[in-house]
Amino acid sequence: MNKHLFLSVLLGSTLLAQVASGAVLKDIRVEGTRRIETATVMTYLNMKTGDDITPKDLDAATKTLFATGLFSDVDISFDDGTAIIHVVENPIIYTISFEGNDDLDSDILKTEVLLKPRMVFTQRKLQNDVERLQEIYKRNGRFTAQITPKIIEKDQNRVNIVFQIKEGEKALVKKIVIHGNNAFSDDILKEKLITKESAWYRFLASTDTYDPDRLNYDKELLRRFYLQEGYADIAIKKATADMAEDKENFIITFEVEEGKKYHFSEPSLKVSLPEYQQDETLQQLISFQAGDTFNTNEVEDTIDALTDALANKGYAFVDITPSYQKDEKTQTISLVFNVTEGEKVFINRIHITGNSRTLDKVIRREFRSNEGDAFHAAKLRRSRQRIENLDYFSRVELSTQPVIGDDSKVDVALDLAEKSTGAFNIGVGWSSYDGLMFETGIQERNILGTGNIVGINALISERETQYAIGLTNPYFMDKNLLAGVDVFRTTRDNEDSSSYSYETVGGSVRFGWDYTDRVRHSVRYTLREDNITDIETDSIYIREQEGRNLVSLIGQEISYDKRDSRINPTQGYYTSLGLDLAGIGGDSKFVRVNLTGIRYYPVMEEVVLSLRADAGHIWGLGGQDVRINDRYFLGDASLRGFEYGGVGARDKATDDALGGNWYLTGSAEVSFPIGLPKELGIKGKLFTDAGFIGKPNNYDPATMDYSGKMRIAAGTGILWQSPMGMINLDFSWPILKEKHDKTQVFRLNFGKGF
Repeated sequence: MNKHLFLSVLLGSTLLAQVASGAVLKDIRVEGTRRIETATVMTYLNMKTGDDITPKDLDAATKTLFATGLFSDVDISFDDGTAIIHVVENPIIYTISFEGNDDLDSDILKTEVLLKPRMVFTQRKLQNDVERLQEIYKRNGRFTAQITPKIIEKDQNRVNIVFQIKEGEKALVKKIVIHGNNAFSDDILKEKLITKESAWYRFLASTDTYDPDRLNYDKELLRRFYLQEGYADIAIKKATADMAEDKENFIITFEVEEGKKYHFSEPSLKVSLPEYQQDETLQQLISFQAGDTFNTNEVEDTIDALTDALANKGYAFVDITPSYQKDEKTQTISLVFNVTEGEKVFINRIHITGNSRTLDKVIRREFRSNEGDAFHAAKLRRSRQRIENLDYFSRVELSTQPVIGDDSKVDVALDLAEKSTGAFNIGVGWSSYDGLMFETGIQERNILGTGNIVGINALISERETQYAIGLTNPYFMDKNLLAGVDVFRTTRDNEDSSSYSYETVGGSVRFGWDYTDRVRHSVRYTLREDNITDIETDSIYIREQEGRNLVSLIGQEISYDKRDSRINPTQGYYTSLGLDLAGIGGDSKFVRVNLTGIRYYPVMEEVVLSLRADAGHIWGLGGQDVRINDRYFLGDASLRGFEYGGVGARDKATDDALGGNWYLTGSAEVSFPIGLPKELGIKGKLFTDAGFIGKPNNYDPATMDYSGKMRIAAGTGILWQSPMGMINLDFSWPILKEKHDKTQVFRLNFGKGF
């Protein structure tokens, strides 16, 4: 019992011992209130003048007033029929602050504590917040964190709350041990976990700290991985964390029971919808076939496809339940999708909490179902995934509750915890062609909670300077249409390859939309002014390019992406087709087509073969020659083993590269581990590149060196997916080349585009 409550009850009992049973209450007097109205106190009292009052009644009134949380002390006395209620109000919180929190930002901690400014202060709420803060620090790996609250009294019965924090050292994961795994090595399974073993190279990460919540999620990740690889009987028997011998760090232990690996037998549909019982079009929506490895993702994808197809045909309420039958002898799973007309349940309300900054509409537009729509669990799962993909929130919890009194409706509750969406990047790099580079940028992915993206970037190198400002609205006019505006200025020194420099200043407007999850289309309009200057050559082909030129260009690109990962693909393919038309106003008139195709093949564990082809062609319109800065230049990244512009037409007199109006390149590359920890992101590679480049419009064999023959180079190198971006280190040697080509054995590209 609260100390003040105990003393008040004890004192009150002594005084009220004199009150005879059935004493009449003549008056009630409230004392000590400053901020709280007397009428408010009276509403909590279950008594009024004229009532017969007993000590038990006054005792209950004392407890009721304490329970409101408005008072730190309550004393009730009884004198000649008058109940005198003396209260001491709890103070109001003026400010809440944190000291000593270096690891966790104060803005994050403020969202976690329940006490807020202008709220009534109580010791119980304060203690609850201390416990919450300690739990947060535990989840961030700091198990020895100490939280000491300090209360600073101010005038007008106000207090400042200061949480004094000693964060302590992080508890690291010293080792991860996995027992019972025969089908997959420890390294493969550890790669599937979010939690990692502590190592010197993880100084920028927090995944090597012990977090109980993360451990539970890792347990689920292991289970999902096995289910996607055919192990239908997988059981994660244990996931524990034990103190290491140093009494500071942890050893994580997983115990798995794999079971057998299964494959699908011939899948089937059992449809109870009359008009679709013999419809073979539904059978075609099954995303797997007999002989494929059992994979729960394929089952979920099929359920989603069937749900959407039937909804589009008027069946808003369908229940698709897969039934499994395992045959342990043949190690196959027979799967039947039972399609029945489901219970008619609608979404009543969608309640969103926790988004203190992000606007409701930014979140609601990611839902695949809206209020009033038919309830589909599959669509809610997709909605949650889309909201998680926004990367605005550290917690996304979706739940449903039945509407009391109406079995046909459910409420959907979405609870969120926001995180920082701004980023400031700064770094340095070096490349064989551009030399030393410095890059910096600021980006906010959710400006003012609208979901819009604004970015400012600058890159300065020995040869090139770029400045760009961009604004992107992913849902222009509240439709599934991306719109963006960019303003840019670029200057580049091409003295080494073609003896000129150029400056480009302009802007563009762009739109993009998705036809499916894999097919994307974008269009853009660009208006820019190019200025070719600082010509230091006697080449007539370069000198005729001097001066300013206005380019008014409309372009489009359509792409199909079926890679398993955009960052580190191991299988699948990507294709894109781009088309540009210049001449809607401006000085330049041309048509340009670019085509890219990449295919990835997993050769063996962590060994990936990639095949790539690129082609481009530009045509001048109206008899106009294509200007040099719009032509293609082959070499460096586009054809390793050769300098930038090292392949193609050259001025015989000055040796300046003149570029070409078309090109075709192909590349084969094998990436493989080199024995370093996988998380470092360092791989080895072997590659071969081949390419052709066409001649420019004004080709003259008397004054130009040009060969349309194929060039080939091969080499080896290192790939590093570093915290500052992809680093490529290549050693390559030309196999087929021409005498006027410029070769390049060593190439390093570092730090660009992080």
